[in-house]
Amino acid sequence: MHYHHQNRVRRLALAATITVGLGVIGVTINDLLQPTVVPEKAAPTTVVAKAKPATTKTAVKQPLPTVVTNQAIDRYMTKLNFSGSILVVQNNQVMIRKGYGLRDRQKNLPNEVTTPYYIGSAQKAIIATAILQLQDAGKLKVDAPISTYLPNFPNGHTIKLRNLLTHTSGIIGHAETNDAITPTELVKDIEKQGIRAQPGQWRYLDSNYTVLAYLVEKISGQQLLPYLEKHIFQPAGMDSSGSYKTFNQVANHSIGYKIKNGQYTTPELPDLSQLFGCGNLYMTVDDMYRFDRALMTDKLISKAARKDMLTAGSSSTYGMGFYVNPASYSNHGILSGWNIINNFSRSGNTTIVIMSNVQNGVKSYGKVASDIYGLLAQSPTQQPKPATVSRQ
Repeated sequence: MHYHHQNRVRRLALAATITVGLGVIGVTINDLLQPTVVPEKAAPTTVVAKAKPATTKTAVKQPLPTVVTNQAIDRYMTKLNFSGSILVVQNNQVMIRKGYGLRDRQKNLPNEVTTPYYIGSAQKAIIATAILQLQDAGKLKVDAPISTYLPNFPNGHTIKLRNLLTHTSGIIGHAETNDAITPTELVKDIEKQGIRAQPGQWRYLDSNYTVLAYLVEKISGQQLLPYLEKHIFQPAGMDSSGSYKTFNQVANHSIGYKIKNGQYTTPELPDLSQLFGCGNLYMTVDDMYRFDRALMTDKLISKAARKDMLTAGSSSTYGMGFYVNPASYSNHGILSGWNIINNFSRSGNTTIVIMSNVQNGVKSYGKVASDIYGLLAQSPTQQPKPATVSRQ
C-alpha cells in the first residue's frame, strides 16, 4: 500500500532549468537556524475531516521566520491554492520559506514553516546514504552479493546490494497490509516471496529499501532510527525529523488530506511499520534542505560515494534514492494524505523543497518545481501559468 514515484513527475523535472541569477538579495542560510517571528495564519477552509485521537504533545519549537524574497514564487503558490510548506534556497539565500493553508482543517490551524510532514519514498535517499556510509567505513560493499549478508536470500548469489539500491533486483517483494510487523518479519516474507526476474531490469519496489534498512541495522548493530539520528540527522543539523511513532506527539504536526468529490477527507493510513525503510519518516522543509546540503558538501558520505549515488543505475534514470535529471537531482514521496518533492540543482546551488498535506491538491509537483526554476531565472514581472489544481 505504498505510493510509487510518478514517471510524469520525473519527466517534468527533467525540463527544469537551473540557469538562475542573483537578481534579488535573500536571507542568508545562517538564518535557517535563527528562530524569530511567528508565521502568518492561513485563511479558514471548509472542514470535512475526521478528528484524530488525542495524544501527548511535545512542545513546539520557536518558529523559524517566514521569508518571501521572491514575490513571484509566493504569488504562484498562492494561485495553486497550495496547502503545505515550501523552502527555496538559491546561492545560500532563502528565496522563500513559508507555510500555506491549514495543517488541521477541523481546528483551523495553519501550516507553518516548522510543520512536519511524512516524506514517503523520499526516505529512500536517507537509507541509501546510510548504506554508503557503511561502505565508506569498510563494513559492506554495494557490489557484493546480498547472500554475503543474508545467506537465505533468494537468488542471493546473483543479486547485489547495488541492485536493491537501484530497483533492479528482480525480487517480488512484500505485499503491504494494515497489520503491525517487525523488520525481521518483513525480510522473512520478502525472502519467502522469491524472485520474478533476474537482476538488471528496473522495477520500482519498496521492498528493495526495506531489505537495505534491515542491513543497516544488522551491520551497524543499531536499530534504524538511532543509527539515522547519530550518523545522518545530527551531522546534518536535522532537529525536526523522526519516525511515525512520534509524529502525532509533535504539537504542530500536519494532518493529511485527500480531495474527493470536492471535499477534504482524511484517508486511512496503513500500519506504518509496513513501510520500514521506505516511507515512515517525517521531517520539515528545513530539515530536508539540511540533508541535501550535508550530502552535497560531503558531510555524510565521501565524494566517490556521492558520485555513485547520483549516477543513474538504469534507463529509468534512478540512481540510489534520487532520479538523475539532466539539470538536477530529485525524489518524490506520497503517503495517504501527504505529497512531497525534493529537488536540487547539480551544482547544489539551488534547492526546492515542497511538502503538502493534501495528497492530490496539485496535479504535478514536478511541474511546480520546474516552474519555480523558471521563476528564479526570470524578471519579477514574468510568471508561467500555474500547474493544474486537482479537484478529484
